[in-house]
Amino acid sequence: MPRIPTLADVNAARQRLRGIALHTPLEPSAELTQATGAADVRLKREEVQPTGAFKTRGAHNKVAVVAQERPEAALVTASSGNHGIAVATAAIRHGMRLTVLVGRSVSPAKLERLRALETSRITVELIGNDTDDAEAEARRRDDAGHAIYIPPYNDAEVIAGQATVGVEILEDWPEADAIVVPIGGGGLIAGIGLWAKAVKPGLRLIGVQPAASPPMYGYFETGSVDPMPIAPTLAEGVAGNIERDSITWKLCRKLVDEVVLVEEEAIADAMRWALEVPHLLLEGSAVLGIAALLGGVVDVGGRNVAIVITGRNVSPEALRAILA
Repeated sequence: MPRIPTLADVNAARQRLRGIALHTPLEPSAELTQATGAADVRLKREEVQPTGAFKTRGAHNKVAVVAQERPEAALVTASSGNHGIAVATAAIRHGMRLTVLVGRSVSPAKLERLRALETSRITVELIGNDTDDAEAEARRRDDAGHAIYIPPYNDAEVIAGQATVGVEILEDWPEADAIVVPIGGGGLIAGIGLWAKAVKPGLRLIGVQPAASPPMYGYFETGSVDPMPIAPTLAEGVAGNIERDSITWKLCRKLVDEVVLVEEEAIADAMRWALEVPHLLLEGSAVLGIAALLGGVVDVGGRNVAIVITGRNVSPEALRAILA
């Protein structure tokens, strides 16, 4: 099992990410504030990162550590898209070899972006049906000594990189007393919680999953980390089970106050709202926090709420579906 990240890891990540990950805007949303009864709602706009998603932070931090220790090593990663794009960008930056494994259910738009990054040293392979299959194969190659695995969430350096989102939120808005975060493998919310709960212990940290892919919600309800059925979802960027030995189970149990679910209709509504109101093109996983607030599944009355918007890499097919 990977080690648990520390605040020192987060500070080290901040230094490594200077000039690579953008300090993204935290924009007020008068419309969400009025609709929810919150004191103030602001959107942490990670979709403006160069790769189109927050994954830049964790991927570049982890690859930088590996590049310093073993610059000659080959890398392998598993991804539903955004993490793979970020790791590929980091590998190119450090001149390292990388294989990106993706399941056949990957978003066509994200696969196209991954294919565009292929070179003689960066390759993309379709493995199995979904991210679960891709992660298992990436672990097998790491265990066999063929390559070093760059995990999407189950890693101290990856989580420390994602934690810098929380650093920026509380630096820019010390009055924030609630943060709403999409959950896939749990690396983003675990990292944000690691920093935010240390700086502001009373802050409320709320995770959101699609009802079609609810492993962390199920864990909070039952304590089970057993794999569960995963259905198709507009929020494909967070879809899939979580590794049984992932450190994010433990970190989320310690740091996260509540995990809620949103249905597919609410995700589609939130994507349309993002287009029509703040005029943002966002992928399904990026709007889970918006969906939770608009759907009233979380109580944020009177609070200063930051919603983490995770990415913009939406496929034309998904966009047509929600606009229809």
